Amino acid sequence: MLSRSTPYNDTDIKARPYCQCWVKKEPVLWKELSRCSCGEEADVFEWKWDQPDSRSQVVMSDNRKQVTFHPFYSSGTAAVRGETPMVHNNHYYWEVKMLSEPYGTDIMVGVGSGQVPESQFTFTSLLGQDSESYGLSYLGPVRHDAAEVRGSVGFCRGSIIGVRVDMWVGTLEFFINRQPQGVCIYNLRRHEALYPMICSTAAQSTMRLIYSASWRASLLVDAAKVLASSAAASHLRLPPGLWNTFKSHFWLTLPTEVVEDKEGEASTSKVVRRTSTALSEFFSSQYMNGFYVDNVERDFRIVVWQ
Repeated sequence: MLSRSTPYNDTDIKARPYCQCWVKKEPVLWKELSRCSCGEEADVFEWKWDQPDSRSQVVMSDNRKQVTFHPFYSSGTAAVRGETPMVHNNHYYWEVKMLSEPYGTDIMVGVGSGQVPESQFTFTSLLGQDSESYGLSYLGPVRHDAAEVRGSVGFCRGSIIGVRVDMWVGTLEFFINRQPQGVCIYNLRRHEALYPMICSTAAQSTMRLIYSASWRASLLVDAAKVLASSAAASHLRLPPGLWNTFKSHFWLTLPTEVVEDKEGEASTSKVVRRTSTALSEFFSSQYMNGFYVDNVERDFRIVVWQ
């Protein structure tokens, strides 16, 4: 299931960096790309990038976090994937920071199955060109199966792009500078496993993995998310163990938003709202194991529509 929406067309909305380190538009040497560490306080890396073969158009740092595509010139599209698959019944979140100014046909962040190739001798939007992958372009669109399924502001040099994959309910959501862009895919459970992926057609384009974490799906996760959001709202002091957990797994309490089209208007604007229903007091999502949960009645009986 796709969540289709009209793309952004507001010229006042532009991609922005996460911090002020990237405000000056000046060339940066490859060795100096690590000088900005904003947003990288949580040193959590459950997986890193899979080492490419010797024929790949990718240069990877020794710690397998920083990737430079097409270090000399570009002759097509190159991609890398994470070393660990994302499987059912787990929550995943990971982030990359864009270290160079994006340009060219496409630079993308997303997920794909094991059938997605790691290189093509054509300049293309590799992630989302078929049914086996999903990708957010630096130009803004989220692509899947050769179609645009959602618009966003896109990303630029210094932006932090987050990807939240819920393999329990089967949803995919992107974050730009830790701001939600809306749940855009609802049927990821049709894949046995997916891999984190990034790709680029631009010569000397560089990204760095700054965070990668997961959590087994359980009622404890949903309860902890509600507790953390309630504590933040009321300025309550959390127990030290729980506080440390949410400090290293901050993504568990990032807000989830859905995007709706405005109907009956000539413009292609869209409204972003945070989901808030009686159901959201007990469950983090209205999609439970592939089913849409319509509402919660007074006696808390759950009404399910397939």
